[in-house]
Amino acid sequence: MKKNVCFFLMCFFAIIGMAQAQNRGEIQLKATEMNNVTISQDQLPAVGSWFSYVGDYSSPSIIGIGMPFNWGYMLPDALMKEYSGCSITEFAFLDAGEEQFATSYTVNIYVGGDTAPGTLVSSQEFEITGTVGDVVTFRLDTPVEIDGRQNIWLTFFNDGSIQYPAPAVADVGNPNSRWIGIDGYGWVDMASLSSEAYSWLAWVYVDGYDWMGESSESVSVYPNPTTGNVNIVALGTNHITVLNALGQVVYDANADGNMTTLDMSQFQAGVYMVRVATENGESVKRISVVK
Repeated sequence: MKKNVCFFLMCFFAIIGMAQAQNRGEIQLKATEMNNVTISQDQLPAVGSWFSYVGDYSSPSIIGIGMPFNWGYMLPDALMKEYSGCSITEFAFLDAGEEQFATSYTVNIYVGGDTAPGTLVSSQEFEITGTVGDVVTFRLDTPVEIDGRQNIWLTFFNDGSIQYPAPAVADVGNPNSRWIGIDGYGWVDMASLSSEAYSWLAWVYVDGYDWMGESSESVSVYPNPTTGNVNIVALGTNHITVLNALGQVVYDANADGNMTTLDMSQFQAGVYMVRVATENGESVKRISVVK
């Protein structure tokens, strides 16, 4: 009798698994380029403790799947522990709506969870005006404190009122930049749904971090965190030094120009200090390398 019950349960779960697989095959990722939209440096959030997995904003796209869905990225605890005691206070978003069409989104922030968001700690609606291509910044009604021991998820939702609600760029190669959640399907890496994956285009601001005397807002280092290249933008850059968390110099070289690109994938995961010397003085930035 027990064997028959076990056999029945095995068959039942196998059928359920096959049905889920078939349902997954029905989900089609739809993407369209945002024609004539180019994000310039002066549109981006002010230089500071802004995080984004994305560094190249030159060809933004918008994503849809033909039904309402959630999307967003996860900031791992290995990154967040450096910011223990700080708070997430703002986020920035690319207006990907339809021209002259206002629509509402919901931003949800969770703590905990490795393959899906854990505990919801903040939920807030915000509205875009339909000024397509604008980067807009919103302040959270209630700051989210970072304890440095849990992953943090920044996710977005639109009720399906627009066909392509989610702004994105070409995949930057980090799975935490491309999470997607579909009702009745769960949270998955977008790359498992389509051979052509994308990384979501959003920013989150961490307030209360000690930037070690950083005094210049004219220096930008992005993307932060990064899995590979970082761009260092500053007028009249003449020297760049990178130190690890132990204060050891891992990169030191002269620079010439207003933008320098460094390959940070050669370094281990962790937090690094980027010291940028320009003709107007010196500035220090922190950047996190994630693997």
